[in-house]
Amino acid sequence: MARGTSKHEMVGKRVQIPAYCDLWMRGARHGTIERVVVGKGSYLDPKDPRGATLYGVRMDHPGVKQLAWVIADDCKRNAD
Repeated sequence: MARGTSKHEMVGKRVQIPAYCDLWMRGARHGTIERVVVGKGSYLDPKDPRGATLYGVRMDHPGVKQLAWVIADDCKRNAD
């Protein structure tokens, strides 16, 4: 899978990840988009035919070290 791009217009925007994510339930709810993968299938399920756009989100929570990959349509954009 492609690693995504850091030159997308959404990079640097703040978002809230979806409530169904395990990280959200553990208190890590907001972060900044660092990577975007546009329509190259789904990182979450390679057989997914939708070709979802994914965000790699760097979470604000100090306990989360890796990017959280979430479906772009499910994120809420924070007011900047």
